[in-house]
Amino acid sequence: MTVTTTAKGSASDVLDMLIAPLSRAEFFADVYERRVHRASRSSRAVDDLLSMDRIDEVISDSELPPAAISMAKSGESIPASDFTFDNGVVDRGAVLDNFRDGATIILPQLHFADGKLYQFCLALEREFGARVQTNIYLTPPGSTGFGIHYDDHDVFVIQVSGAKQWEIYGDREGLPYKGEGFRKGHDDTGELRDSFVLNAGECLYVPRGTAHRAPNHGDEPSLHITVGILVQTWAEFMLEAVAEASLRIPDLRHSLPRSLFFGAEPGEPTDADNEATFRALIRQIAETANFDATRAAFSGNFARAQGTRTRGALLALAKGIAPGDRFRVREHILYSFVTSPAENGEGEEHAVVVAGSSVPMSADLAGQLQARIAEGSVGLEDFSVADQEELSDIVGTLVAYGLLEPA
Repeated sequence: MTVTTTAKGSASDVLDMLIAPLSRAEFFADVYERRVHRASRSSRAVDDLLSMDRIDEVISDSELPPAAISMAKSGESIPASDFTFDNGVVDRGAVLDNFRDGATIILPQLHFADGKLYQFCLALEREFGARVQTNIYLTPPGSTGFGIHYDDHDVFVIQVSGAKQWEIYGDREGLPYKGEGFRKGHDDTGELRDSFVLNAGECLYVPRGTAHRAPNHGDEPSLHITVGILVQTWAEFMLEAVAEASLRIPDLRHSLPRSLFFGAEPGEPTDADNEATFRALIRQIAETANFDATRAAFSGNFARAQGTRTRGALLALAKGIAPGDRFRVREHILYSFVTSPAENGEGEEHAVVVAGSSVPMSADLAGQLQARIAEGSVGLEDFSVADQEELSDIVGTLVAYGLLEPA
C-alpha cells in the first residue's frame, strides 16, 4: 500500500501567531514538549477568532445540548444539574446566574460549531500531524475555574479579552500518556517556578505534564481559548505495527496458555517456555513489521478522521456540475491517495481517502486526479478518460465530502 497525504493551504501565519518571536524550527527544536513559552507580543489576529459578543450569541441563541457546556468554580466542577432542567436541556438563565456567582463557563469543542475556530484547528493539524481541538473558558472577575493541575495533551492558550494570572509549577517525570490525567491529592505539582499576567492578544504554550494554575486577573471577565494538540505517539505507532505484522505472523494469533496466569501443570509450558515464546515473537515482529504499511494506515486514518467541512457543497450540487465548472482544493483539508492489492489478488485497487470516507476509482482516473488535486485546480475538461460517467460521479462525490469546492 502506498499513501500520499497532504493538505492545501499554509498554516504558517497561524503557528507564527502562537509562537512569536520564535521561528517554526526553533519552536520544534527547543520548546515543543519541553518547556513553557510565552509569545512576547500580542496579536491582532486573536480578535478575528472569538469575542465576548460571539460567546453571548452562542449562549443565548445557539442550540445547546448538555455536552455543549460545562461549569467550574474554585477548582471544582459544578454538577450539570445546577444549570440544566430535569430533562437535560441547558437552563441558560441558570448558566448566567452561576457565572454571576463566580463560576467559569466552559464551551468544549466549540470549533465544531464555529467556522473560524474550525479553520484555525485545521491549519494547526497540518503543522502538528495531530488532531486539534478548542475549549473556551469565560471566567468572572476574582474567580478561578480549576486548581493546580497538568493536562495529558499540549495546549496553546490564547487570551481573547481580560487577563489571567498564570502560575507555572513543576513537570512530572516523563510525558503523560493519553488519558493519564492529573490526580488531585496524589500527583506532585512541584514548586512555583514562574508567575506572570497573560493579557488580551497574547498566547502561551504549555507542554503536557507541566502543572499550572490560572486565576482571573483584574476587574474584567477573562475569555480565553485553550487549543489542545492531541498527538499520536510512537507507542501508538508501534502498537499498530504489531497489529499489522500479526497478519503475517501466524504464531501471534495463538491463544495464551493458561500457565501464563496460573502456573504450569505437568505437560504445560513453564514460565521459561512462555518467556522463550515471547522473545521469539518479539524477534519475528522486528523482522516482519512494515514501516511503510504502518505509516500508510496512520496516514489514511488521520485523513479519514478529520472533520468534514462542506460549506458551499450543497449549493454546488443543487446547481449541478457542468463541463466548464472549476473546483479548487478546500484549504487545509487532508486527503490520501491509496494504492493497495486487490482483494481477489489480481492487480491493484485505487482510492482517495477523505474526511469520513474512502472513494474508490479506476487506475486511469486515479493518476490524473492525483496530479490535478496536487496542482489545486480541477475541472471535468482536464481529464482524458474513457468513462466520463465515473469522472463526473467522482468529482461530485469529492465536492459532497468537502475536498473540492467551487473555484
